[in-house]
This record gives sequence, C-alpha cells and structure tokens, in this order.
Amino acid sequence: MIDIRYHVYSLAAVFFALAVGVVFGTTFAKSSPPSELERRTILRYENSMRILRREIEKATEGAAKYEALARASEEFCKAILPIVVRGKLEWRNVAIIQTGDYDDLTGSVKQALEVAGARVASITTLNRTFPYEDERKIASILSECGVTADGGSQKPLQKMCEILAGTVTAGTHSNLLEKLESLGVARFDGSYDKDRRVRLAVLVGGSTSESANTADEVDSRLISALTGLGTTVVGCESSSAASSYVPIWHKAGIATVDNADSAIGQAALVYALNGEKANFGIKPTADRLIPQTLEGT
Repeated sequence: MIDIRYHVYSLAAVFFALAVGVVFGTTFAKSSPPSELERRTILRYENSMRILRREIEKATEGAAKYEALARASEEFCKAILPIVVRGKLEWRNVAIIQTGDYDDLTGSVKQALEVAGARVASITTLNRTFPYEDERKIASILSECGVTADGGSQKPLQKMCEILAGTVTAGTHSNLLEKLESLGVARFDGSYDKDRRVRLAVLVGGSTSESANTADEVDSRLISALTGLGTTVVGCESSSAASSYVPIWHKAGIATVDNADSAIGQAALVYALNGEKANFGIKPTADRLIPQTLEGT
C-alpha cells in the first residue's frame, strides 16, 4: 500500500509541476505578471493535490484496519484448527507429492495433516528443472531403470507417472527411487513400503509463473495414475501462487484447495481427504470456503 501511495503522489506531483510549468512558461513568454486566471489554475491544482493526499491517507488507514482484522481472523482460525480437525485422519496414511514451486507450503500441509492424526508416509518432491516435455530423455531414464513403456501409444511421461504413483501408494518400484533421484527426476523422503498401503495423496502445486506451470503435463497424468489405483487425491496450493494449478486439477475431477497456506484452507484439505469433494478456497475457481460437513458440526 505504501508503494502505491508514493507512486500516486509522484504522478500527481508530475502533473502539478507540468501545470505550474505551463502557467509560468506562458507568463515568461508574455513578459508580464501572471494573470488572475493563471493564479486560479495553480491554486486549483494545489487544492486537487491536497484532496488526493487526503483520499490516499484515508484509503491507507482503511486498508491497514482490514489487514489487522485479517491477521486476527487467521490467528483465531489457527487456534481452533486442532479442535476442528482432531482425529479426522487418525491412523490414516497420507502421501504428499510436491509438483509446484512452493516448498514452504509442503511443510505447512504436513503439519496440518499430522495435527489431524494422519501419518505422513512420504514426501515426494518433483524436480522443477526436469524437462518433462522431453519424451526422449524420459524414455532414456526409464531404459536406465530397466523399464519400457507399455505399447506404442503410451508416452514415457505417462509411464513414469505410473511408476511414481505405484511407488508412493504401494512401494511397487521402491528399488528404483535411488536411481530416479540420482537422475534428477525427484527427491524421495519417508517410507515407500510395500506392506503399508497409502490411500490418500495430496498434491502441493502452484507455480511462480505461467511458463513454470506443469500441471497439464505432470499433475493430470499423476492424478490419472493415482486414482486408477483407488487413491483419493486432493490438490492444494497457496493463495498467493502466481500461476494456479486448480483449473487443471478441476478438469481431472479431484477436490481442490486454493488457500492451503491459511488455517481455514488446511481445515478444508483435511475434510476433502475425508471425502468432501469441492473446490475450496478464495479464488474465482472456488465454489466453497468452508466444508459442508464442518458447517453442520
């Protein structure tokens, strides 16, 4: 807000200086004292500047009040979050797959899931610099892992997503993780256990720019592979994500949360994993803010 205020001040000052310059330039050109009309013009611009300054100051004060209210509301939501989600995911195994650019959000999501009683079995972080559009490179990596795509119609990226989905949920290719990590595909943290089935998965997306948005290439295939294995998938991102993954997730038919950086968004995430399917959040793509089942409690 301060940056905008000073920007407006600067523009107003420029226009004021131009007005004064025109008046005095005309005066000097005539080699005579300023006329009454010219003096009134200067006074009018001075008055306009004063009015503009008062309006900006009022807007700044109003914005500060709303910001303080928003901070207080968020603190309240954080305080009651443990009560709202307690036991909702008790003893449930959840896998987190970070497909976007916001590392901090992954940590916040993990913490919220654990507050709800979940066991975060693993965190898989896709390498954001990996060339997912390079089918030849992916085919080469699969070949190094001793894997080939099934049939001529299956693309290498689709096969890789199936490997990731199977490994995250059932440890089917856990022997390949070290190789895939060394080849720069992803980072794998946690347990990828064949004896412990994971039926809940959270995609943490959102990118810092449109050019970095890989939801259509990667997330859509991951969702298809995960849901094909009977896994409940929920996509979440930060309210401040520069490029949203929600439209692609929506097309894929999963529940979404576009404000998972807030306590209310984290509550919605927990309820979505419990089966409530909606597009939660505050962006234009959202259709609900608060879970319906929470409203009835």
